[in-house]
Amino acid sequence: MSLTLIRKTRLTGACLAVLFVATAAGASPMPSGPAVPFVRIAAGAVSRVQAPAQWVIRDDAGWHALWRRHAGPGAPPPPAVGFDQQMVIAIFAGQSPGKATVHVARITSGPDGLIVWYTIRETRPMPTGDVGPSSTPFEIVKLARSPLRVTFTRIMTPPVL
Repeated sequence: MSLTLIRKTRLTGACLAVLFVATAAGASPMPSGPAVPFVRIAAGAVSRVQAPAQWVIRDDAGWHALWRRHAGPGAPPPPAVGFDQQMVIAIFAGQSPGKATVHVARITSGPDGLIVWYTIRETRPMPTGDVGPSSTPFEIVKLARSPLRVTFTRIMTPPVL
């Protein structure tokens, strides 16, 4: 084998290894585009919403219905939102076997609408196998009202130790 062929083979192998590692690590696209400001309304580890879900709410009736589903009957009323100028975005991770968090990292505006970039971080179980109590993490934010289509993109992150 010639020295040039060996170098090309090594370079190709190295490129494939880097591609494999990036894919295996769950590499995600990074947020780009103009940032859209938002304010956190509520976030936590416990919700009555048991399945993963994302909601875009543009009216008071939808907001009250979601809050009842999330907080349960008899809960205090939801925080005030002026739907004439604002809307709500809610992300629920569903049931997680251990402690987890949901975080809206950024909202950007693009040619196809708004993109909500978020993470769901789960805690790795201890070596003893004890994962602790399950959680149903969520985050709810409000932002300026927009008629644009909203899409959600999860930023993949490794579990927290």
